[in-house]
Amino acid sequence: MNILKQVWDESYKRKDNFVFYPHEEVIRFSARYIVKRVGLHEYKYINKISKETKVLDLGCGIGRHVMFFEKMGIDTYGIDLSEEAIKTAKEWAYIEKINCFEEKLIQGSVTNLPWKDQTFNFIISHGVLDSMPFETAQKAMLEVKRVLTVDGLFYCDLVSGDDSNHYREYAGEEIVKTDHEKNTVQSYFNFSKIKELVKDLFEIEECRLIKNENCLSDGMHARYHLVLRNRG
Repeated sequence: MNILKQVWDESYKRKDNFVFYPHEEVIRFSARYIVKRVGLHEYKYINKISKETKVLDLGCGIGRHVMFFEKMGIDTYGIDLSEEAIKTAKEWAYIEKINCFEEKLIQGSVTNLPWKDQTFNFIISHGVLDSMPFETAQKAMLEVKRVLTVDGLFYCDLVSGDDSNHYREYAGEEIVKTDHEKNTVQSYFNFSKIKELVKDLFEIEECRLIKNENCLSDGMHARYHLVLRNRG
């Protein structure tokens, strides 16, 4: 874990993942299940959202999704392995005048979450569970289930082996050699590996494979997007 922390700190020092806008699939998940912006200062809250509703961003990076939800009035928390990422997230939150972020943005491990059982109604995780060894991701899933309320929802995405450099059912692990995220782990998924990750911990509500192909070259990549429900 110390080695993983070191390489991610180095990655954030290079600003590899300084992303400032919410991912479109997180926006989609929010609009369907949590909150949707419907005007300049108007928000439509879905189902039984209340002041007690809490969201966790698992692997929050510099905090783009935490601030996305906070600005719409949702009590949101974030955790990331990288101290560099959390440091930047807190600086950004201060500039944006988002309150209480000292205790809401935490450096820590996804395999040992510092919250009580059933703390969160929703958990999101973009580009995280596939950026670690599969065994670590399995341990993280146990922690997600523990801190998620019964009937709570977990959105996550996972990179598919169905890309220009691999094949549809490829589900191996590699050490990243490119400058971007160099020396980090990339774990590829197929549907069988997804089922092994989810097991009987969650019920799969949604599973979509979205492909992105460059029409001017041979480049293609794909990601699975999942919505999982904690049935207790």
